[in-house]
Amino acid sequence: MEPDTDIDIDTGADEPVATGEPRVDAALRQLGALASLPASEHPPIFERVHGQLVEVLGELRADPDSLAHGQAAD
Repeated sequence: MEPDTDIDIDTGADEPVATGEPRVDAALRQLGALASLPASEHPPIFERVHGQLVEVLGELRADPDSLAHGQAAD
């Protein structure tokens, strides 16, 4: 299966679209720094954002109702 190259993720906004989960929104905002950095400096940012998103998703798996209502799991 070939990747879909017709996908355009640029919303035209300066800020990423809000997800409703503040920690996800904060993680995604960090990706805005990529444009001003050389590609060699992108991996640590991707790794940090990935780690933050994995943490939120882990909490969602542990307690889906808490995040569905905008609350972090304890």
